[in-house]
Amino acid sequence: MIKKRHLSAVLTAASVFLAGCSSMPDYGLALSERFQSSETAATEKVAEPEAVASTNEFSDFLIARYASLTNDPQQAAQRYAGVALSDTGDTSITERAVFSALLANDFDLALSVSKSADETVLGQSSLPRLTLAAHAISSGDYDSVPALTTRERSGPFYALVLGSLEAWALFGKGDVGPAELTLLDAAGEDPYLRDIMLNSLALMEIAASQDVQALETLGVLEENLALTAAAAESYARLLASRGEEAHAINVLSVYLEQVGYSPAIEDTLNRIAAGEDLPVKRLSAAEGAALSIYVPAAALAAQSTDDLPGVYYSIALELDPQLHAARALFADALDRSGRSGDAIDMLRAIPDASPYHVTAIGQLAWALHRAGNDEEALSLAIETLSEDPERDLKIQIADLLTSLEADEEALTAFTEVISGDEALGVGDWRLYYARGTLNERLGNWPDAETDFLTAKALNPSSPEVLNHLGYSWVDRGLHLERGMDLIRQALSLRPNSGAITDSLGWGYYKLGDFDQAVYYLELAAEIEPDLAEIIDHLGDAYWMTGRRTEARFQWEKALTLLNDDEQEIRKIERKMLTGPETQAASRDN
Repeated sequence: MIKKRHLSAVLTAASVFLAGCSSMPDYGLALSERFQSSETAATEKVAEPEAVASTNEFSDFLIARYASLTNDPQQAAQRYAGVALSDTGDTSITERAVFSALLANDFDLALSVSKSADETVLGQSSLPRLTLAAHAISSGDYDSVPALTTRERSGPFYALVLGSLEAWALFGKGDVGPAELTLLDAAGEDPYLRDIMLNSLALMEIAASQDVQALETLGVLEENLALTAAAAESYARLLASRGEEAHAINVLSVYLEQVGYSPAIEDTLNRIAAGEDLPVKRLSAAEGAALSIYVPAAALAAQSTDDLPGVYYSIALELDPQLHAARALFADALDRSGRSGDAIDMLRAIPDASPYHVTAIGQLAWALHRAGNDEEALSLAIETLSEDPERDLKIQIADLLTSLEADEEALTAFTEVISGDEALGVGDWRLYYARGTLNERLGNWPDAETDFLTAKALNPSSPEVLNHLGYSWVDRGLHLERGMDLIRQALSLRPNSGAITDSLGWGYYKLGDFDQAVYYLELAAEIEPDLAEIIDHLGDAYWMTGRRTEARFQWEKALTLLNDDEQEIRKIERKMLTGPETQAASRDN
């Protein structure tokens, strides 16, 4: 069993589930498919440039292309922009330049390239028009927007956001009725997109002080569990302003239960529950337009592992620099794509007064860790814990401390969270599992075993818990048959897991059934050929079946995979001379 790998995977899942930023409800893969535009404007998969006029321009193009491939959007943006500004009629170069500039969060450069593009390019490409339309709205130039938001050649995503921008521009001019009709028209008949548009419609109705109509629209969304975070928060504020605090609290509580943690929702819920008199949020045209880009982009990001949503977060922040939800998600996308430095700058721009400041601290600490600034990350984590942060941030920090191998501090933080949960009569299996792994690493096996058993009781079908507890028993020579049964159950739930297959093979090794051990460990090595622990176990099993040359070959391979783990390296080097020290356990336990 690969213990550290399992711990990291489960803690990451816990962090995302318990401390994620606000987003649309999960509509499933259909939403992602609907947003995949037939255009190539917003990806690097655009056509090659029609022509590159000079050697210098061709050189800039190649440098930009390489920068894109090596995750350097700033360099790519500058180089592509240079070519695009000298050849304003090449659609593919313009698309690449605008995309890269927005991905680098350089809206001014994206705007400059978009302004220079000729009419043919603008007619063929939606992203430059989206950039121009956003700038026009943020500048109050509503009259120029309709010419930029034509949607005949746009795919579903661009049709949605361009139509939304046109609607908010009409709203900015005071044409509320046409604005609302334009919103609904932009979604077409697609039920997924219409839910998004209905949320925007409700926000527009509130912005226009059409509170009765807004309550009707929001009531339909509430019944269908289709409220976005922004709409749910605005709905609750509107209800509370009318003396319906209990209904407001229920709306927010249901959102948190059905969708997940949202800093803005949690903050508003706590303030209404405390009796605070909150004003109704009535959006400006620019704020509404920003949300109309952010919300579908956030929904897309929830089902995507690439950095494409960052392009739209950049535009949303141009429209509303105070949209800290977009800033937090943009930072997350930057960090996941390896741009930790940019993520750190983005997170530090979220002010203390923002509801997103708390989660930004956790994100910032993780970004510092991924950037290699472990000392600063540890200092921030310890400082944050000293201020007794709220539950979800404490989980993020405990997770980080585990990765930094500050095990005692992490154990204390997890224990505080678990104690608080127990006082409320609730329990989360992931927290017990995380604390169990820490107790085990610290040599506190009785406490670790108790935590694993509690995690198993809370979630009897967790492959991670079943495998970890089963392996720990077998590896210690405890409850061997029960341990093997748990591992087999875990493998039935996740049959393609190399780590769990390794656990079963190692269990047979400990039982002295070396032929079965070889069988399962060879399978594990096929599934995960680059994990040193599996390769090491396979070497041990080969040795015990008399296949000494093959055993040494596997141990040599394991040595190449261990990097700087000096203790494990010494153990394997010793085995290459004398064979494995571990002997098979008995079945008497």
